Amino acid sequence: MQNKKLYIGFGLATLLIGIAAFVGGRMVNGKIGFAPLGGPNEGRVSISINDITPAPELPIMDPDIRGVFVEMKDNMIVVQAYSFEAGVAGISGDSLIDEESGIKVEVVVTGATMIYKDVTQIPPPINDEIHNLQQAADMGTLDDLDSQTFISVWGRRSGDRIVADVLFYSNPQLIKKP
Repeated sequence: MQNKKLYIGFGLATLLIGIAAFVGGRMVNGKIGFAPLGGPNEGRVSISINDITPAPELPIMDPDIRGVFVEMKDNMIVVQAYSFEAGVAGISGDSLIDEESGIKVEVVVTGATMIYKDVTQIPPPINDEIHNLQQAADMGTLDDLDSQTFISVWGRRSGDRIVADVLFYSNPQLIKKP
């Protein structure tokens, strides 16, 4: 009788661990995520990365770097890389990357760099989920960047820097609930 309870206990523990690993793996791989809408205490809505259609102004290829704004020096900004995919850590190419903290990359902004800000309007969720979200972009300026700003950059490598052709930024704190 005691062995039977032990086996059932191990079976339930294994099942719970498996479910937690599955959900965690889906979140790490970008298949599902949670976006706080309207501030830190106003609920969470599920948005699948696959349900977001990129703004037409942005290049169709993956950005050369995705990350958080760290600092600005004249026409150069520093971005700390971040990844939506396991093992990539925010920068394309075959770089070795510290996955715990992300690398810091210098991005050179020139007069030819197209700077866009995220002006996406979040539609009301249906069953706590948002589907077919069309991302929107408008002309932006580097003056809007702060420590909460998330940046995507398309450009070309020049040594250990990226010369930006297109820079797209968004501030998740400014997203308002519909």
